[in-house]
Amino acid sequence: MKNIEYKRADLLQQMGEIDTMHRGCLSEEYRERHEGGEFVRLGPYYKYQIWEDGRNKSRRVKAGEVETLREGISGMDKFKELASDYIDATVALTEQRHGEDAKKNSK
Repeated sequence: MKNIEYKRADLLQQMGEIDTMHRGCLSEEYRERHEGGEFVRLGPYYKYQIWEDGRNKSRRVKAGEVETLREGISGMDKFKELASDYIDATVALTEQRHGEDAKKNSK
């Protein structure tokens, strides 16, 4: 039981260390233009999408914003992963406690 409690504390600490989060996703787009008998690939152009107020919203992003958004989206993904692990550990701890209570009550 102590191992699970330590794991939960560690997960909470890791979640607390994440200080940058953004919802949504970032995608790259390229365009082609015909120039001088050849197709020229232009880009990348970046688009940030987020589900907000019941609908998908998107906006173009300047190249200078891209790294900040990537870090924030990565932070959110990591937080969600840690939160899921925390839930799993808490469920395991709860089941372990209930198992011990059942053993005590059956004696």
